[in-house]
Formats: sequence, structure tokens, C-alpha cells
Amino acid sequence: MAAVKIRTIVSYILLISLVISLVYGITGVIYSGNGSFSLQNTAQMDFIKITLQCILGIAVLFLPSALERKLKISFPGIMHVIFVLFIYAAIILGQVSGFYQRFFHWDTLLHTLSGIMLSAFGFCIIDIINKNPKINLGLSDWFMAFFSFCFAIMLDTLWEIVEFTIDAFLDLNMQQYNLPDGTVLVGHLALVDTMKDLIVDVLGALLISIIGYVVLRKRRNMSVSQQ
Repeated sequence: MAAVKIRTIVSYILLISLVISLVYGITGVIYSGNGSFSLQNTAQMDFIKITLQCILGIAVLFLPSALERKLKISFPGIMHVIFVLFIYAAIILGQVSGFYQRFFHWDTLLHTLSGIMLSAFGFCIIDIINKNPKINLGLSDWFMAFFSFCFAIMLDTLWEIVEFTIDAFLDLNMQQYNLPDGTVLVGHLALVDTMKDLIVDVLGALLISIIGYVVLRKRRNMSVSQQ
């Protein structure tokens, strides 16, 4: 019961923070542009980025609950709290409060945590489904570890595609191909941010996949020894 209350409280805090930040972003877009829209207006682009990320954050906030209803499963309360804190760190702290600019490795840290968190979510989903007697998949431990790894990498890759698409249309520099001084990176240097994000995503997901595999093996061995 306490876990449910904590989950509800942190979710409401994040939702309120996102709504306030969304209003802040929209207001900034309007006033920084003086009634006009320009891709050369750096301040306006920053407010547009805040607005888009807050909209996305509000939508993603309800994703775990939607999955629980759709798949008829229940995520551990601690997983949901970690999920909410991650969104808060990425959007409210990272984008709205400027942590991406103030702390050089903030983006790298969040991408590493993203791989860890999404891999753990993948484990939760496949483990709950695998233990359901009505479904009775009987999946092996290594396959479940492989699924969690692929689950995390798929979602992290989709996010990079989202960033690329937004940059293609709005030039918001989400993939960091423009330096703060206005220098436009080209060639191999322009790929560094994207590849760095994917690499740490893979490392985070791989870590949890290995840990999850070890835990599953121990749980299975204990179950066999008790029979």
C-alpha cells in the first residue's frame, strides 16, 4: 500500500512539473519570437525543445499504466518510481533547468541509466508473462536476458530516430551537431554524440541483462533444489 502511495505521489509531482514547464515553454516560444517563428532564433528553439519534450514526457508518463492494463500485468512499485525519476531528471532537470549545459556528462549519464532502466523493464515484462500459468511460454533464462537487452536497445534506437527526425524538420540540435559557439560539426565528429549515446545504452542494457540472467539462474536452481 505504501509503495502505491509513493508511486502516485511522485507521478503527480512529475505531471504537475511537466504541465508548468509546458506552459513555460509555450510562453517562451511566443515571447522570444516576438510573434514570428525563426530557425535562427536560438532562444526560441530552446523553448520549442522544452515544449516538445514536456508533451512527450506527459504522454510517456502514462505508458507503464497503459501497459499494465493492456497486458494485465503489474510492474513493481520501485520500477515505476525509477521511471518517473528518470523522466524528471531528463526533462525537468536536464532540459528545463539546463543540466545538459551545466554538467558536461549529464546526457551520457542519462543514456546509461536509460539502457539500465529499459532492460530492467524488459525483464519485468517477459518474466511476468513467462510465469503466467495461462500462457506457459517456458522461456529459457538466456532468452529472457536476450529479450531484455534487445528491448532496451530497440527503444533507445527509436529515441535516436526521433531526435534525428526532429532535427531534420526543426533543427533543434538534439543530436549535438552544433557546438555552443555555432560551429557545425561534419563527418565523423557529427556522429560522436549519437554513437556515444548508443554505446552507453548498449553497455547499460548489457549490464542488467547479465545480472538478470545470473538472478534467474539462481532462482531456478533454488527452485529445483527445493523440489
